[in-house]
Amino acid sequence: MIEELLKIKIWTAPEITKFFKSLEDLFDEEKCVIVSDVTKELLKRGEKDNVSAAEVILVYATQHYFNVDDNNYKSLVYYRLGQLYEHHRENFVKAYTYYNKYTLNNTNNGNNHSTLLRALILRDNFTYSDELEKEFRQSLGEIDLGLKSDRLYENIGRLIIARKEGKDDEVAQITKRLKGIVKTEFLVFPDLITRKDTIRDTLDVPMKVIRFVETL
Repeated sequence: MIEELLKIKIWTAPEITKFFKSLEDLFDEEKCVIVSDVTKELLKRGEKDNVSAAEVILVYATQHYFNVDDNNYKSLVYYRLGQLYEHHRENFVKAYTYYNKYTLNNTNNGNNHSTLLRALILRDNFTYSDELEKEFRQSLGEIDLGLKSDRLYENIGRLIIARKEGKDDEVAQITKRLKGIVKTEFLVFPDLITRKDTIRDTLDVPMKVIRFVETL
């Protein structure tokens, strides 16, 4: 039934009801995986109704599908909620809240500190805090793909800390680096179609991040 539902381009109340009905006989672990996968697709489509449908499904999952022994299943749902509020609602307080819940339940993926660094940068509007510095320092030990978005947030973290420490030369170097990352995004170069582990290497950040870099 889910495959048939996904053929419907726009989801509203009838599709949501049928989706919940299709999950009734499954274990909560399975429900969490399916919820994560389906809402990922709805968010990718991006229409207002699809985003709203994804929000309803995800919030419902946190209330009814969390009777699981492995908390990593919860983390799938929390991460998707973080993405929804970061990229589609631009409610960065809620995004941080759900990303934080993600990290508290996630033991499968080693990106907890870089995720919280990004969420703090957005929530606190590029201002310094001891919490931000802690997450930045700890994120340096995590493995990532070195994609543009990862490098952008890492360097914004460096910039915020360098400003706090009054390191003007370092601020200038990091600013140049940040502008270079953003500039290449809007130029037609081969690296725009470079793929790392089949992931396209393009910036995936809220517009306020681009504006911040452009005004440095």
